[in-house]
Amino acid sequence: MTSFGYRLFTISVYRGTKRSPVNLKDCEGEHYKDVVARLLKSLSTPVVGDPPASPEDPSAAVSGDVRGKPALRVEDVEVIDNTIRAKIWVGRIGSHEKAMSHDGAIDFDISDKAAINGFRVIFAFPEDDTQGVLAVESISRTCPVAPLIKWLRYKSHEESYNKAKGSDSAALWWRPKVEGLADEARLAEMIEAGLAQGLVLVKKSVTPGRTRTEKEFEIRAPLVNDGKVKQVARLVRGWASQAKEADGNPVTSNAEAARQLAAIVSPEIQDLDLDDGWVVLADPDDQVRRINPSTFTDVFTYKLSEDEPVVTPRFYAEVRETAMGLQPAAKLAIDWPHL
Repeated sequence: MTSFGYRLFTISVYRGTKRSPVNLKDCEGEHYKDVVARLLKSLSTPVVGDPPASPEDPSAAVSGDVRGKPALRVEDVEVIDNTIRAKIWVGRIGSHEKAMSHDGAIDFDISDKAAINGFRVIFAFPEDDTQGVLAVESISRTCPVAPLIKWLRYKSHEESYNKAKGSDSAALWWRPKVEGLADEARLAEMIEAGLAQGLVLVKKSVTPGRTRTEKEFEIRAPLVNDGKVKQVARLVRGWASQAKEADGNPVTSNAEAARQLAAIVSPEIQDLDLDDGWVVLADPDDQVRRINPSTFTDVFTYKLSEDEPVVTPRFYAEVRETAMGLQPAAKLAIDWPHL
């Protein structure tokens, strides 16, 4: 059974390899919204494989046998107010041998082509700030945000490199970075709804040669007591809130989190010298995740339908409603259009 949904990310932009995000309205006289729209349109021609590390090294581009390489193409790019909507097609060359018709017609050989699925994407930007929101459709467990961001980065670098050829000016390009848009309230709801499968606590030790660490022991504890479930849910929300206050960096270490979880399991193991611990959570699609202070921002899929994707107006409306609900906690102020 195929499930359809979407995932939400924050998107920030950096000048080349710089480490501080730029104001989205200040991309050398352009808003990044206009940059993204142009770069997406440049991907209307299929690209195969991973992009080269730099356009200065064209030899790194994929050539020769492309079988097994990922392929990507973008279409239907549309700018509506401060949002950009598009559809990206992704697949892998030679992933399937033939396409079979249900009516008995002759099979079509696709062994030298990519069997592709289409994923809707939505970018939403503030007029004057450093972070926007990116929504990417997911089909079952597939969400192609990584290749999309890689190719946006490369296409910006390539565009700037070509402009700077033959001149003394340095190529100025834009590097997008995405992170999961955290939803600690939803995490807590999922835990309280019984999706938490249990807790794992780990003690590590250094090998005699002090060259690496190994697991000394592991404690697994189920969550069957309602009071303990609520304690774990509150603890997870606390980790998330602390991380927001620290600009995304976890205040609570994984070792401290392990001790906090151990205290919930039993006072007898609270003082063990634990190094790591996490909540084992199965999301509605049965994808198992580890939740601790360094991983709580893992992206979760907002499920929409089974077997058939929802129509685009509903897809946009659902994304808009979810994102607007998360924006205050994420300190975002994006005015989403109603269309």
